[in-house]
Amino acid sequence: MADSTIPASTISQFWEIAAAESNEAMTEMLFYGILLVLVAFALTLLVRRQAAGGPTLLIATSLMFLLATVQFIARILASQKAFEVLYLAVQGQFASNSALARNAAAQNLALNFVEDVLLVTNNIVTDGVLIYRCFLIWGRSYYAIAAPAILLFVSSILSYLAAYEGDYPSASGPTVDLRIGFALSVLTNIVLVGLTAGRIWFSRRKAQVAGMHAEVLQRYNSATAMVLESGGILCAWVVAYVIMRSISPPTVWRVFRGGMAQILNIVPTLIVVRVGLGHSMSGSDSTLKGSMKGEKIVNAA
Repeated sequence: MADSTIPASTISQFWEIAAAESNEAMTEMLFYGILLVLVAFALTLLVRRQAAGGPTLLIATSLMFLLATVQFIARILASQKAFEVLYLAVQGQFASNSALARNAAAQNLALNFVEDVLLVTNNIVTDGVLIYRCFLIWGRSYYAIAAPAILLFVSSILSYLAAYEGDYPSASGPTVDLRIGFALSVLTNIVLVGLTAGRIWFSRRKAQVAGMHAEVLQRYNSATAMVLESGGILCAWVVAYVIMRSISPPTVWRVFRGGMAQILNIVPTLIVVRVGLGHSMSGSDSTLKGSMKGEKIVNAA
């Protein structure tokens, strides 16, 4: 053990890192618990009501849960390594530049990088599910999903680059601002919400003109509200994370970072649960439920 006096500022720096990563882990643990319950409901509903779910949503839900689980494990391990680094710093291992200290710091950095890459991958899967839903609601029109698909592709490339440069910065500094990728992700969700909710609203107007019953119109309203709620939650959390990361210390913005990894999976899983429990439109008049079957949104006119 090295016998040296460690500057208080150095200990404070390592403590802030460990505390920030611990805050992130606790937030992620909370949201992962919520996701665990929702996934159990969703998979049960998809298996029991195969006509309403189909293999696509079953596979997508399982994949999102797998990504969420791996991210959660990586976060716990990274937090453990952060406290190991803090312990070694207190022992003076960094002052003596020991191999043990270097390895612990490298492992912590690698785990954070893996988590960042998984987050971007998770976002691709989540937005992919939402794009697929939009694709079905628009009657399998590729033109309808062209804009969000391009935005998703560009934002994913930029986010992967930002993840690498953020964890392994070059001497010249980062070439991609992390906030650009998140801004494009928010824009992608806004476009998807507009396309999906707009299509449902248009069909509701046709149903109203055709004199459909108030119950049918209410189902359209419920479907529209579901789309707006899901998109709103995702966008609000990402915007809050970007703002907090810009103005707050790591002990604060890491809390939002921890929640984001799981909210990306909670929102689409919640949609599956709500649809399966009948909170959306049912039968041939269903918008989201019908989209799960691969049918067009109803044209009541």
